[in-house]
Amino acid sequence: MKFKNIFSITAIMAMLTINVACGGGSDDPEPTPTPPTPTVTAPTVLSTTPANGATDIATGSISVQVSYDKDVNMSNDPSLKPVISGGTLSGSASVSGKNLSFTVNCSDYETKVTVKIPKGLIGVTGALADEYSFSFTTKKKPEALNNDATALAKKLGWGWNLGNHFDTSSGQDGVPNQWGYWDNAKPTQALYTNLKAAGVSTVRVCVTWGNYQTADPWTIDANYMAEVKQNVDWAEAAGLNVILNMHHDEYWQDIKQAASNNIINENVKDRIAKTWTQIAETFKDKGDFLFFESFNEVQDGNWGWGDNLTDGGKQYKTLNEWNQLVVNTIRATGGNNATRWIGVPAYASSPKFALEDGFVLPTDAANRVMVSVHFYDPNTFTLTPEDNGGKSEWGHTAASGKYQTGSNEEHVVETFQKLQEKYVANNIPVYIGEYGCVMHTTDRANLFRNYYLEYVCRAAHTYNMPLFVWDNNSTGGGNEHHGYFNHNDGSYLNGLESLVKTMIKAATSNDADYTLETIYNNAPK
Repeated sequence: MKFKNIFSITAIMAMLTINVACGGGSDDPEPTPTPPTPTVTAPTVLSTTPANGATDIATGSISVQVSYDKDVNMSNDPSLKPVISGGTLSGSASVSGKNLSFTVNCSDYETKVTVKIPKGLIGVTGALADEYSFSFTTKKKPEALNNDATALAKKLGWGWNLGNHFDTSSGQDGVPNQWGYWDNAKPTQALYTNLKAAGVSTVRVCVTWGNYQTADPWTIDANYMAEVKQNVDWAEAAGLNVILNMHHDEYWQDIKQAASNNIINENVKDRIAKTWTQIAETFKDKGDFLFFESFNEVQDGNWGWGDNLTDGGKQYKTLNEWNQLVVNTIRATGGNNATRWIGVPAYASSPKFALEDGFVLPTDAANRVMVSVHFYDPNTFTLTPEDNGGKSEWGHTAASGKYQTGSNEEHVVETFQKLQEKYVANNIPVYIGEYGCVMHTTDRANLFRNYYLEYVCRAAHTYNMPLFVWDNNSTGGGNEHHGYFNHNDGSYLNGLESLVKTMIKAATSNDADYTLETIYNNAPK
């Protein structure tokens, strides 16, 4: 019995071992098979903007988008980027979802622009998109404008500002600045004679009047008026055009208060009318070399970033009202003022606001109203390069971090083109009453300064707008250093005769081979 029991136990164990080995009776799952690796397909282009083969694309800054069939990534390799022929890549490309976006700059008409997206620039994990090319053509060159606006642009030509002289302000009625004129100069006939000889066509004489008025009826000091008139006479004798304005009187022209308080507005308007009546009466017999300009840079102190953005357009309406008042006042004095050209600014003299619906031109039976704008974009390069955030270079060849994003060549072209399309093409003259760029403090930065000034002048000519460089008689470099001509006698300052001649050529030459493109291609390296 003992051996039989041992055998039985051994047999049972063997049978269990066989069952486990064969899987019989086990609840364990079958092993999971390894799935095959899925095939990754490369993204393909679905469409482009502008479309492949598109024509009549507006010149200037052209927004380009390439849309793929799936979300894509972009290579971090800086050597990989869209390749452009017939134009230039502006800035860098970026991706968002299925779209690759970038900007192409092409300022030439009837030009075929070809865009190539190289292999390796776009892809998804595991697959790169193939190289892709497409093209589009810019619009035909418009018929040459030939109207009063373009004729006036030729007449005014390249101009110069007698800056920081009569526009000096103490900010008080009847109290001239105790230090005298800011430019520390005593203009003479020689100043205007030499300006004319240098190639200047027009002088903008900027005047603050309130410091020489005491109280209602706001009579302007006779000696001061005579001094202003003497300079206009000297300019006339030299064969120059003159734009005479009301400049730093903003201290009593508080547009923010006037826009919200009718009593204040009526008082300001009364003084505007009485002041402009005196100016207009003094000069009403002057010929058509003389132009008037209603105001300078009227704004609430925040240069277009203040309450004007939130007051429902009240300040814009107030300025429109003031501009209309000046036109009416000048016309009422008769004489040559009945048909004299009058310039009026938009808010802050900014092209941005001149292009918006809030700016309304005065009605004028003589139909001789001009639009005045100023252009110092980008101010971080042109006005305050030494401030925190200041820039020392400008344009498509500027080094990374040394230029203001969004304010290079394409911004100039886009701004001037829009001004032409809205006004000049509709026989309304536009002039750039101020532009400029301070002398920088390094040779390299001044190469970019010279390039900027030449490009802006040629762009103004391209879009039929005369322009006037700001000059405050300063020597040396840095913020507020805008000297070109000595305000006493018209001799050159800072050795800038060559730059002045370049700006005049850019602003006036009709040489068809001297284009924005040729200037662009000779930018500093």
